[in-house]
Amino acid sequence: MKTSASGRTRRECLDEWERGFKKNVLKGSKRKRVSKRRQFAPTDKMSKVFAELDAQYKERVEAGKMADDTYNNYRCYIYPPAKSAKRSNNPDAFKLDIEMGSLGIVEAADASWIADYLDEVADSAPSTAYHQHRQLCSAFKIAILGKGLEASANPMPYVPRPTNDGGKPRPLSPAEQRGVLQRMDVWLEDERGESRYLRMLYLLLLGTGMRPGEGLAVRWCDITKEEFGGITRSVLHICGTVRCKSAIGPYRNPQRKSGNEYRVVLPDWLTAELDAEKARLGPVSDDWPILQGPRSSAGSWVSVSNARMAVYAMRSGSEFDKFRLSDLRDTVATHIATITGDDERASAQLGHLDGRKSMAQRHYIHQGIRRMVAVDNVDAMELLNPFKVAPKWHFAA
Repeated sequence: MKTSASGRTRRECLDEWERGFKKNVLKGSKRKRVSKRRQFAPTDKMSKVFAELDAQYKERVEAGKMADDTYNNYRCYIYPPAKSAKRSNNPDAFKLDIEMGSLGIVEAADASWIADYLDEVADSAPSTAYHQHRQLCSAFKIAILGKGLEASANPMPYVPRPTNDGGKPRPLSPAEQRGVLQRMDVWLEDERGESRYLRMLYLLLLGTGMRPGEGLAVRWCDITKEEFGGITRSVLHICGTVRCKSAIGPYRNPQRKSGNEYRVVLPDWLTAELDAEKARLGPVSDDWPILQGPRSSAGSWVSVSNARMAVYAMRSGSEFDKFRLSDLRDTVATHIATITGDDERASAQLGHLDGRKSMAQRHYIHQGIRRMVAVDNVDAMELLNPFKVAPKWHFAA
C-alpha cells in the first residue's frame, strides 16, 4: 500500500500517515473531538484504573443514580475497609486493588491469570468472585476507552464468570442452629466485647426471620407486650433497616429494604433473651438500638458490613465456615412451611404478605385506631429454640 507520508522507516511512514489521517478527519468539523475521559498509558498501574472506577461510582451517587449502600458494596470488592482492615479475615481479604493494583494495565490483562485468581477466590467466597468479575469488566472497559489498552487485548470476554450459587442462603438443620450458637459463645469468650451484639442478632434473626439489616435496626420501643387468648406475648414491630453512608456511617432508615412494615409475635425463648439483655444493658432510652458495639457512642447503630465481618471471623476455622446471617431467613421460612404446611404463613412471617397495605390503610385510616394484625406463628417458632437439646420437629432437607 502506497501512502502519502514520508519517513526513514516503514513505521515512521505509517505513524505520519495516521497523524495526517486524523487531521483530515477533523477538517470542516465543528466538534473539537477532545475526549473528556481520563486517559491512561499502557504502563499505568491498575490502581489508577480502579481509582477512576471508584470516582465514577461516586459521581453516580452524587447524581442520585446510585444508592450509598450499592456504592459501599461495590467499593468493598476493590478496597479493604479503612478502619477495620486488620480484622479482615479470609474470604474478606480478597481485594482487587491489593491483588492487581501494582500491576501495569497491559501486564494485568492476562485472562489466564485472572481466571486462576477468581477460581481461588470462589473456593471460599463465591459471591466475592462473582462480583469481582463484574468490577474487572468495568475496570478494563475504562482502560480501553482511556486508550490504556487495545480493545482486542481485553481479557474479560475469555474469563468465565464465577457462579453465585455458593452465596445463596440455605436453611440450617437443628444441629447446625445449635452448633453455630455454641461456636459463637466460645468465640465471644475470647475478649471480643466489640462483637457481643452478634449473639443477640443471631437469636433475633432465628426467632423472627428478619433480614440482617432489619434486625440491626430494632429498637427497644419496637417491642410491646400484648395479650393473645389470655397469654401475654411480646410483639415486634419490624419497620426499618440499617444503612450506611461514607460521610455519616451507619444510620437507621425508617423503612424496610423492601416491603411494608409488619408485626410478629415473638416466641417465649426469644422474649426471655431480650428481657435479660435489656436488664443487663439498662438503656437510657427505649429509642436506642438493641444491638450496639461497646466502642460505639451511646445510641449508635451497627452496620451490616461490620456484622458480616464479625461472622467471617467467628466462623473461620470451624465446621460452620459457610454460615451466613441470611441463612437464618431461609431457616425460618423453611421451618414455618414445614410445620404449618402453609407457604403463605411462611411468607407472612418474612413480611411478604401480612405487611401489605391498601391505599386506604396508607392514607386514610388514622394510626392507632386500627392496629396492624401481628403475624402469629409463635407455636411453630417455639420449636426453633436453639437452647433445647432435642428438637420436637423433623427437619426437611
